Amino acid sequence: MSPSSRPTLQACLEGRRNNLDFLRFAAAAGVILSHAFPLGEGRGTVEPLDVFTRGQLSLGRLCVAVFLVISGVLITRSWERTPDLARFTWARVLRIFPGLGVMLVLTTLVLGPAFTTLPLRDYFTAADTHLYWLRNFTLAFPQWNLPGVFETNVYSNAVNGSLWTLKYEVGFYLLTLALGLAGLLRKGMVAFGWVGAAVAPFVTGRLGFWPELYLYFGGGVALYLWRDKVRMSPWLALACTAGWLVLARLGYGRIGSGLFGAYVVLYLAYLPAGALAGFGRWGDFSYGVYVYAFPVQQAVSALYGASMPWWLNAAVSLPVVVALSALSWHLVEKPALKLKDRPPALLQRLQLGGSRRLAELQAAAPRSPGSH
Repeated sequence: MSPSSRPTLQACLEGRRNNLDFLRFAAAAGVILSHAFPLGEGRGTVEPLDVFTRGQLSLGRLCVAVFLVISGVLITRSWERTPDLARFTWARVLRIFPGLGVMLVLTTLVLGPAFTTLPLRDYFTAADTHLYWLRNFTLAFPQWNLPGVFETNVYSNAVNGSLWTLKYEVGFYLLTLALGLAGLLRKGMVAFGWVGAAVAPFVTGRLGFWPELYLYFGGGVALYLWRDKVRMSPWLALACTAGWLVLARLGYGRIGSGLFGAYVVLYLAYLPAGALAGFGRWGDFSYGVYVYAFPVQQAVSALYGASMPWWLNAAVSLPVVVALSALSWHLVEKPALKLKDRPPALLQRLQLGGSRRLAELQAAAPRSPGSH
């Protein structure tokens, strides 16, 4: 088959069959495997991918990259299909916050009391107990500990370390919205942002994880914007895999994941769409797996009572996490998403007010000499 006869990414996106549900679930499960090393065996435990990439990427970090590449494609497509502030914002809120809120309530009111070493009266009256839900639900200032919970674990005083990525995910939603509203969600702007994210860590360390994570999200956005030109070829996927391996081994795995890994992720997501295309018929459990895994793995370590093999921590935790994520999907996330086409009146008023203000500014803008 000649390169020109390969389907484009656009053709794949228009089809109904894909491996997205399986790939996201696999990425969430990969985070469990990665976290099992420090949560089972203790802080400082190094996993094989860390060694191979010279400390650049753990399996969990790579799986976060997979999530963000897919998110870059789907969020950009969502905006292009429905460039509506109220609907776009409301859909993103419903995808993140209902499941997160219920998980935090269960963590604070069920898991915390079950594992705290404090008297229950002291636990429930402690300021950190009251603030845990609020700080983590708002995402801006995450709190890792609950009073007396997991203090003697080999990875101590951390109840849910996975939540650190959510503020970046939401940040990229807001970035997409802002660029879309300004008419700047274009190839040149996205390419400029990606190059800036690749260069930023060599210039300043003050931007935290934003540049690295945008390499992945922006890689997905770029491929989506060039979707009519991108051919989905197994040979190109192999070449990109080889390029990623070389850069990763040289210590540039993060840049490689955005530059080469994004294409590989999308190739696996859309071609070939075989038996795995029906993986999501029971539901999309990936988000639930991601947000419930860390506290369940910590609970398994606490019950074991000492350092445990990473594989045992993962094997015991995974079925429990999947069960909780299934309940989260069917009882919380799926019912919430049914409301996505009915944004609250406040959002609609904000959109209306913004549209009127934009029209006023455009009307007041001076016309060029040649305009009519």
